[in-house]
Amino acid sequence: MRGRVELYAKGIVAFGLLLASWLTLVLGDPGLWLGLLSLGGLIAGTPLTAFCVMHDANHGAYFRARRLNHLMGWTADALLGLSSYAWRVKHNVAHHTYTNVDGYDADITQVPFARLMPVQAPRPWYRLQHYYIWALYCVMALRWQTVGDVAAFVRGRIGTSALRLPRRWDLAGLIGGKVIFVGWAIVVPMFVYPWWAVLGVYLAYSMVVSLIVAVTFQLAHCVEEADFASAEQLAIEPRLWAVHEVETTVDFCPRNPIISWMVGGLNYQIEHHLFPRVPHTHYAQIAKIVQRNAELHGVRYVAQRSLWGALRSHFRHLRTMGRLGVPIAVEMG
Repeated sequence: MRGRVELYAKGIVAFGLLLASWLTLVLGDPGLWLGLLSLGGLIAGTPLTAFCVMHDANHGAYFRARRLNHLMGWTADALLGLSSYAWRVKHNVAHHTYTNVDGYDADITQVPFARLMPVQAPRPWYRLQHYYIWALYCVMALRWQTVGDVAAFVRGRIGTSALRLPRRWDLAGLIGGKVIFVGWAIVVPMFVYPWWAVLGVYLAYSMVVSLIVAVTFQLAHCVEEADFASAEQLAIEPRLWAVHEVETTVDFCPRNPIISWMVGGLNYQIEHHLFPRVPHTHYAQIAKIVQRNAELHGVRYVAQRSLWGALRSHFRHLRTMGRLGVPIAVEMG
């Protein structure tokens, strides 16, 4: 009961922060400093909504009723500009079923822009990916808000997971959500501010939010301590699904209550991958049980102690993947 209360309280805080910040910016004539403070509130409220509300809801963990979860998960469409319908395939199916499996997990397959795992082919430009990938993280949300969802529906798949065209309420939610998002984020503010100022602030807001969201998810899977696999490797050496999830996933800052609160328990990614339909407010207690059983059965369980340590591990992993397999002449030159 306590976990549910905390879950819903965080939702109220997230929605309240978003609404108060937006109303101040659009209707309040805030001036420079209050305007910047409100923009900061908007930037903070968006990932808070994504991590603490949308993510749980689209996993079926926010309510017990499927329809209510889908309704709350629609915050992805209306408040984040991403299709919740496509998200459930991309994240729940492609990522959670095939974690860190090349070609199946769309999150770890980002060629030709970046090489995130050893079985992917090397390219000369990957040598610099640990520097330029941060700029790519900044445009991730913009891509999905504009062409990413459309491209996925045209392909009819995400990774190897089928993505069928939405119908009826799913189609209405997709179109209506995009309209609402563009309305509050761009159209309505243009009645108050010059178009160039609105577009500039929108781009800055989207890029910062995108960077926060992308890095939070990458710290759990795209680090030195995480395991990676190809479909061929798993066919030769099959493993239990639960063992695969634990060894391809890393917790970060699990004992930091502030980070745990802000990222919606996504610093407990091992526990989330094992129990995705459980509200994230229970993960801290579940982690003790999972770690104890991992040690008992000889399964590697890794938890980064600090955010800085997790970021450094991600940076080193990107650098290693960029250099791995490159001819010596290129490495030395």
